[in-house]
Amino acid sequence: MSPTPPVSVSASALPPTTPAAPGTLGRADAASPRQQLEILLARADQTLAVDARESGAAARAAAELAQAIGDHPGRARALLAAGRSADHLLDQENALARFREALGEYEIVGDRTGQAQALRAIGFVHDGLGDFAQAIDHELKALALAEEDNDPAGRAASLRTIGVIYSKSGDPKAGLEYYRQSLAFGEAAGDPLETGKTLNNIGINCKNLGRLDEALDAQQRALALFRSAGATLHECAVLNNLGLTQQMLGRRDDAEATLRQALELSERSGYRLGVANALRGLGRLATEQRRFGEAGRLLADALRTAETHRLKQDQAETHLALSDYFDATGDHASALKHHRRFHQLEREVLSENTSTKLRAVQIRHQVQAAEREAEIHRLRNVELAQAYAELTKLNASLREANEQKSRLLAQLERQTYEDALTGLANRRYLDLRLDEEFQRARRHHRPLALAIADLDHFKRVNDTWSHAVGDDVLRALARILREQIRHTDLVARFGGEEFVLVLTETDRDAALAACEKLRAAVEHFDWNAIHPGLAVTISIGVAAETEFKSCESLLAAADARLYAAKSAGRNCVRG
Repeated sequence: MSPTPPVSVSASALPPTTPAAPGTLGRADAASPRQQLEILLARADQTLAVDARESGAAARAAAELAQAIGDHPGRARALLAAGRSADHLLDQENALARFREALGEYEIVGDRTGQAQALRAIGFVHDGLGDFAQAIDHELKALALAEEDNDPAGRAASLRTIGVIYSKSGDPKAGLEYYRQSLAFGEAAGDPLETGKTLNNIGINCKNLGRLDEALDAQQRALALFRSAGATLHECAVLNNLGLTQQMLGRRDDAEATLRQALELSERSGYRLGVANALRGLGRLATEQRRFGEAGRLLADALRTAETHRLKQDQAETHLALSDYFDATGDHASALKHHRRFHQLEREVLSENTSTKLRAVQIRHQVQAAEREAEIHRLRNVELAQAYAELTKLNASLREANEQKSRLLAQLERQTYEDALTGLANRRYLDLRLDEEFQRARRHHRPLALAIADLDHFKRVNDTWSHAVGDDVLRALARILREQIRHTDLVARFGGEEFVLVLTETDRDAALAACEKLRAAVEHFDWNAIHPGLAVTISIGVAAETEFKSCESLLAAADARLYAAKSAGRNCVRG
């Protein structure tokens, strides 16, 4: 589930006012220009949690009025509000433009707190777009301003967003540590909204780490804070996260009630990401309870919402849910189609994010180097001996930072071609190696076999014993596959619970024999060592026809034979 976007609403519950007539926005025309501006700004803040479109209209009117009367601080506040409404409506390009204009206005008047606020908003939009380099650059600048001004609320917001970036880059434990630091500063500042946002993120990471009771506690605390603050959009997000945690704990009735609340609030406030998440969660629940008609409608609506608003990760997750739905209804062809689309989108998201990870590390060290250069410049004005000692210390620190950067770059380079969970080759490396081996086999008229292995009923493992046990199963299977194949062969994680084996210098009969040996090794492995009562089998599809025109065709043939193995009852090899 994606983190909650930045939002600023009134600290008290929204007053039960009657909606303004079109064009009046709360009768702002009945006061002096300064009073009109304050009315419009208040209206933008109050309606953001209820109707992001109305909030945006009020914010744009406030910005025009502030410019007309030369009020730079007022225009900065209006632009920030306009950016927030655009972000909630998933118009990120417009949101970034408004936030940058707000930053310029705050710089004109020297409002450092406002500058930090605008920088955090820009960083969060970049984070939502997957541009981690830009996100961390702006968040570090905002954090520096908050530290210089001893602003605990600002430090809490920046630390939380840095935690989000770490979490998205595959390090939930580091993200959790930043969240806990953020929580301490948010509570010290007495800011219930900031505290609630951090608790929501803590809940997400604890859920992903399998610490479900901790997740439930954090999400319930966050929900209470958002409701007391009247922060409806944040309430939508935490309700979706809470519903998923309840579902994972087996509390399906509670989960359905929670997700229906999330859907109603999200639709009412125009929060499309919340709508997509709630629809998908309800669709999964309906599938589990075999309410297939309702499940199909919910998941179709979820996919349509995600596609309309270009929510690629949500599209992928919804295709996976649809695959499970069609599998449960017995429509295996449709299930396979959606499963393939899920893997395609998953690969696209991975490809888009990989290059930004390296850039994020480089940006971080560029900022640190710039800070050191500024410190060196300051030392030129002090006593020479002291300056020399400080310079020596800074140079040592810089060398250490450079060594750390080199290690991180090497690690990220390895991660580009290695699956983080299993340590096997990932899809990117598989594509490169398979193409090389296929061309070599064609060129020299040598045999080449390709096999796709898929864990049978893996969803049942996750649902019955937890995702943590599921991860242990995937790691154990990776070890079995690695031990069974030759060092000249390749085994890669294809995505989810699927693995691909590239068997060089291997004809069809030899490939079938090798895969049967693999299948038996998996079936007879001591799975009880992972969890009592656990039993795991795999199905394998094999293709060895090098007369195909491309390695993609070879892969498709193996995939079709895997489907045949599944249709034949699973725990078998087909070629």
